[in-house]
Amino acid sequence: MLRPKKSISQQADHLITSTNSTLKAFKQFLFAPNLLTFVISVVVGNSFGSAIKDLIATLSGLVNFLFEWILGTNHPLQFNLILNPLASFFNSFITLIFIAAIVFYTIRFINNSLIKSKEAKWGYDESHEDALHIQALQRKNNTLQAENLALQKQILAELQAQKQTTNASTKG
Repeated sequence: MLRPKKSISQQADHLITSTNSTLKAFKQFLFAPNLLTFVISVVVGNSFGSAIKDLIATLSGLVNFLFEWILGTNHPLQFNLILNPLASFFNSFITLIFIAAIVFYTIRFINNSLIKSKEAKWGYDESHEDALHIQALQRKNNTLQAENLALQKQILAELQAQKQTTNASTKG
């Protein structure tokens, strides 16, 4: 009876371990900086492209409107040449802003809630962190050098004082 319990326990432990490692690998894949950068680039780039196309359509409509107004005779002004593309541009621009905000807050949520280590967070800049660390070490080094220089000056002053005392005692 002891053997089946031990076997079941071992199988359960193996299942939990393999599931945890699979979930960990999936989490690393899902939150990989390159994957997130690609996804964000596609989503925001698509929305930015739509806004640019609508802006160009608005400018084109404005040019068409001006040509009809300047060169046309007895034609009613067609404000829809400007207003329809402008409304579409406004919608695309608002969509772009909302997508950018959603991406920002989603990444912020992922970084603050789901990822524990600073190095694994999306947007972590290792070279910047290294530069900050080097700057801190440089400040510490500068402080130590200043202290060393001050001690050397103090020792030199003490040696000169001893030399003067020795010279004064040998002359006297």
